[in-house]
Amino acid sequence: MRKIVEAFQRFNYRICGLYLLDSQFIEDSSKFFAGVMSAMSAMVQLEIPHINVMTKMDLLGKKGEGAEMERYFDADPTLLLEDANKTMRPKFHDLNEALVRMIDEYNMVSFIPLNIKDEDSISLVLAHIDNAIQYGEDIEPKEPKDMDDDMDGEEAGFGDEF
Repeated sequence: MRKIVEAFQRFNYRICGLYLLDSQFIEDSSKFFAGVMSAMSAMVQLEIPHINVMTKMDLLGKKGEGAEMERYFDADPTLLLEDANKTMRPKFHDLNEALVRMIDEYNMVSFIPLNIKDEDSISLVLAHIDNAIQYGEDIEPKEPKDMDDDMDGEEAGFGDEF
């Protein structure tokens, strides 16, 4: 995958990585923990602007809209550790703590919720992608004076002759 990304970048394409995590992963904290680790691994390996998206939020219904979900969007490692330690054997607690420290030190993983039935949710994800690849940053802004000159030329009929 890294070679493909490098090939696109050589042709001056702007690349943004999207890591999609199914919202059903929040039901089991160990699965969510694995999803966070996988997202972080992809971010580190590809070395490109990266957006993490939690998909299928529409399937959660009212549960997906509460303040409880915020802890999953920003991936609070201490709360994840508590949940994971409740469901795992004690011999894995040290490993969980080490993984939580690593997630906390990098502090790179957060998720944007995507509800495919909500147009604002789709627009939010697209805005994050545009921001990550700096879409439109290289376009020269027009000065208000230049815009007035363009309008004057069109009104006088100059724009149609050429």
